[in-house]
Amino acid sequence: MLRRIPTDQLSIEEAPRPRLERPDDVIIKVEACGICGTDLHIMEGHSYRPDLPFVLGHEPAGTVVEAGRAASEWLGKRVVITLFTGCGHCQECLAGNERLCANVVSDTGVFGVWGGYADCLLVHAAQLLEVPARLTGPQAASLVDAGATAANSVRVAMTREPASVLILGAGPIGLLSAEMLRANGVDVQMTQRSPRRRAAAQRWGYEVFGAIGETRGGFDAVIDATGSPAVFNDGVKALGPRGKYILAGYAIVPNADFAEVSHKEAVIHGIRSGSRHDLATIVGMAAAGTVRLPEIMTWPLAGINDAITALKDRRVEGKAVIIPASYSPGE
Repeated sequence: MLRRIPTDQLSIEEAPRPRLERPDDVIIKVEACGICGTDLHIMEGHSYRPDLPFVLGHEPAGTVVEAGRAASEWLGKRVVITLFTGCGHCQECLAGNERLCANVVSDTGVFGVWGGYADCLLVHAAQLLEVPARLTGPQAASLVDAGATAANSVRVAMTREPASVLILGAGPIGLLSAEMLRANGVDVQMTQRSPRRRAAAQRWGYEVFGAIGETRGGFDAVIDATGSPAVFNDGVKALGPRGKYILAGYAIVPNADFAEVSHKEAVIHGIRSGSRHDLATIVGMAAAGTVRLPEIMTWPLAGINDAITALKDRRVEGKAVIIPASYSPGE
């Protein structure tokens, strides 16, 4: 439970079990829930500010254990979720881009609807995507936001049929983006400051540099998965003419050099998670073994603050995932 902002701790509490409210509601018993950097930013007071108290966790995977009469076909199925609920009537919602709705109702586990750092959560059936049996709960959870964001980023990069792409940051989004690009035959270079994550990407066979200036430059696209303002100017410089700078992670950049953007006629393209199609794409590729998944480290729900500390201390090589005590793999 998030009780205050800013904070460096979540509290472990008993809360009322969610109840079905609409015919299309489902209750998911959580198998696993990934921790995202956005959660840390919310806790620090540098991002969304949900109404408190609030349960974070926007990367859940689990099994549907209750369903309204309009969603009964989901009972017993293992699922992940899309995150956003929009107005349902605008052009973006009707096109499946609820995340771009001007009147977004909720972003599950971020604002509006409580998330997956719990034994169970309530969502709408329209948010559900079935998980292939080949993927474990933690593997599926690792794809909910990081995977959808990577798939969206790569889809945008591929519109120009790039010969080369630079990925800034070798965390989960960066590694999944690299895997998808490699599967499409695109040359990939990466940068990563953290020696732990740099070594992990190198073990996967990628060229990984400690700084942007060490790369060869002239890239058709740069995917910024860092969320760091310090990389923007050098990242734009690494683009070739009419290159795309794709913001998979974002930050306030106080000294952005837009002269460089203009000189190259570069395109800056924002990314907000991904669509249902993006999530289905990465889940399908992971289940087929077309892409490898970042190393997963797990903690029990009661140890979530230890997991958060490990992330802050850069001790997580890949993806941090929470496992509720109520779930056992044999169920």
